[in-house]
Amino acid sequence: MSLVLQNIPTTEGVRKISPEEGETFDIAGAHITWKVKAEENAYAFAVCEQTLQPGEGVPLHSHIAPEVFYILAGSAEFFRVLEGKENWIHCEAGSTMILPPNALHAFYNKSSEPCRVLGISTPSHQAFFDAVASADLHQPFSTLAPPEAMERVAKIAAEHAMYFAPYDVNATAPK
Repeated sequence: MSLVLQNIPTTEGVRKISPEEGETFDIAGAHITWKVKAEENAYAFAVCEQTLQPGEGVPLHSHIAPEVFYILAGSAEFFRVLEGKENWIHCEAGSTMILPPNALHAFYNKSSEPCRVLGISTPSHQAFFDAVASADLHQPFSTLAPPEAMERVAKIAAEHAMYFAPYDVNATAPK
């Protein structure tokens, strides 16, 4: 091994993140644990695990950051636009959803069991969540009615090239 270390430049920092590790954040039905933040990998990507309890989800929105979701457990319904029409895709554990930049999307857990997804995105997407987490420290979103909380989130989102549809609890949830 010493010959390899003499001839190939190395970087320290290889590490493991255990299932119970990570920075956690909860907001309006989104329960996120950051597994990898951008500053830990030269600002190349961010990885989070998100838990959705039955009935929880992320409302209709779009953003400049591409995303990939891998369903770890349970199932989720993902909204997309297909040929100009609303379309929902059912995803079970082992499924992967790819969301290109600016794709209008939403996702919900409409099952009776919790759903866990692994989300991979860019530092700009993480910056939005960091700004929301910072705002939550000053005035917790949990103290607000859902429409007011989403209005506040949408305002922060717009500062990060992310756009939420106006709040309506039944607007995009699959039937």
